[in-house]
Amino acid sequence: MNLNSYVIRSVAALAVVVPTFAMAQSKPATPPASKAQATLDQAEKDGKYTFLMFYKQQDATSNAMAATLKEALAEKSEQAVIAYVQVGNPAEQALVAKYDVSRAPMPMIIALAPNGAMTGMFAQRVTTEKLGEAFVTPTMMFAMKNLQANKLVLVTVQGSAKAPAPVAIKDFQSDPHFKDRIVTVGMNAADPLEAKLVGQLQIDPKTKVTHTALLAPPGVMIGKFDAVASKDEIAAALAKAGKCCDDPNCKHHQPAPRTTTQPPATRR
Repeated sequence: MNLNSYVIRSVAALAVVVPTFAMAQSKPATPPASKAQATLDQAEKDGKYTFLMFYKQQDATSNAMAATLKEALAEKSEQAVIAYVQVGNPAEQALVAKYDVSRAPMPMIIALAPNGAMTGMFAQRVTTEKLGEAFVTPTMMFAMKNLQANKLVLVTVQGSAKAPAPVAIKDFQSDPHFKDRIVTVGMNAADPLEAKLVGQLQIDPKTKVTHTALLAPPGVMIGKFDAVASKDEIAAALAKAGKCCDDPNCKHHQPAPRTTTQPPATRR
């Protein structure tokens, strides 16, 4: 065999192998799978709540909180699941970053509704009663999700099927200043699933009229209005509460013009 041809073939083969090896070495490692995220994803598909318990280590405090959590959800397996998240686990860093809990007091429980809305946050100690409050009504779930996305929420509470819809809704939806910042949701005052929210809004479940409540981030009730309240009336309440927007030139921030009475001219 000709030595030169053997060297050429060997170098050519090496040229093929080396780049392939280099590419394999530079390929990023697959991050470890998150068991908590898998539980969260499945709960969302099943329409269940997820209670994420973040902890640094197993100690008396974390064990006590875990025991309380298990007790609170013992009879709610059809409604909720538990996922434990050790904040130092490399596989769980995406969740730790998402909920910004790396420096939070531990242990901590975050309750998440099926739509992803955060409905409760409890640090270090918690009671079964407080955990029970994390279960909210369908309308509350929708409102909290949007409030956490920095949206305004108009909640229409219908007293009866014949009650008129609030006149302000269409005006808000067509106003360039509000249309991308406001969402609306309707509910019936007599709906048993909404009893908790109806009570919080201080509305009689037997009412025959329509009420509208305006909510602003992070969870402020701006006011409760009747069906004939105008958009400008509701917007004025929003501005008064300092929740309209950050634009100092916004017309809704402008105070109402003051009327002055000129004193009568004095006779000389």
